[in-house]
Amino acid sequence: MKQTIDARGWECPKPIIETKKLLDTMKEGTVVTIVDDKLAVTNLMNFSESMGYQVSCTEGEKSGEFKIEVTKTKSEYDESVSATGSIVIQITSNAYGSESDGLGESLMKAYLYALTEVAPLPQTLLFINKGAFLTAADSPVLDSIKTLEAEGVEILTCGACINFFNLNTTPEAGGVTNMYAMVEKLNNAKNAIII
Repeated sequence: MKQTIDARGWECPKPIIETKKLLDTMKEGTVVTIVDDKLAVTNLMNFSESMGYQVSCTEGEKSGEFKIEVTKTKSEYDESVSATGSIVIQITSNAYGSESDGLGESLMKAYLYALTEVAPLPQTLLFINKGAFLTAADSPVLDSIKTLEAEGVEILTCGACINFFNLNTTPEAGGVTNMYAMVEKLNNAKNAIII
């Protein structure tokens, strides 16, 4: 079964929400979502891969349009998430705590380094609000974040935050995500930590 959603002109996360709603009604099948926003392409691709679905992207009929084809072949995702005992950490600032006189930045550097040395590792690190600065090119904690990524930790940075702070770049580690996907990650986590 194949169904199509015309999401042209929609702002994120609506294309993801509507795609997920349709996929949730299927035991297996394909949803083709047509979008005209590159951020929606990235978000839909990342979301689909994180859910374990097969996903592909092709150019649409008009310039600037894309067709994201998401295929659901199994419904094992929910079971695998609940079995992982996952830890998801959402980092909302570039400083640990409320201090911004250098102490908070030093504590954040120490915290992320300490994460590389403990077990179990978190499943996912979410960087939102000023936390988006931590995955940017000049971040003082990038080495620790890249070490965690190399160890299999999923690194995701809020795309709206990147745009708001005019970071004008993709993250140096991990990928770009959106609020809907972050809510999904936090809701499915066995343990969620917000810093």
